[in-house]
Amino acid sequence: MPTYLVRIIEAHDLVGIFVAPDLRALAFLIDECTDPGDCEYQRMKPGGIMWTSPAVVVPIELSDDDDDALNFEVPIPWSAVSLTESWWDSFYAWTNSGKWRPVAFDLIDLYGVDPEEPDPPPKAPPSRTARILPYRKRDT
Repeated sequence: MPTYLVRIIEAHDLVGIFVAPDLRALAFLIDECTDPGDCEYQRMKPGGIMWTSPAVVVPIELSDDDDDALNFEVPIPWSAVSLTESWWDSFYAWTNSGKWRPVAFDLIDLYGVDPEEPDPPPKAPPSRTARILPYRKRDT
């Protein structure tokens, strides 16, 4: 599956790294944090994020009656993260405008409506244009 590096078109602010089977699926992933129509992407070479030094795990004890136990998230130690060399190329060139392409989907394409637009007024019920004719019984 392709991996994409995504940024905002105007500000060149990085949005994230996404793995998606196609651009429509990519747009749905981008929509979790910003409007995909404001973004552009570049496909990344094979590579990844790695920890070249041991990741430190900090144990946190929770009691059985702790309400937050179900919503607990394990923090990822991003401070010790490195990128593979092939991904460094993409990140190093993230200000380069040569490889970037706009995301071809916006919110209207994804959902059929623009959330910024007000709801349309309700439609009037259709007027009766047909006439019911009585049915004559057959003589037998």
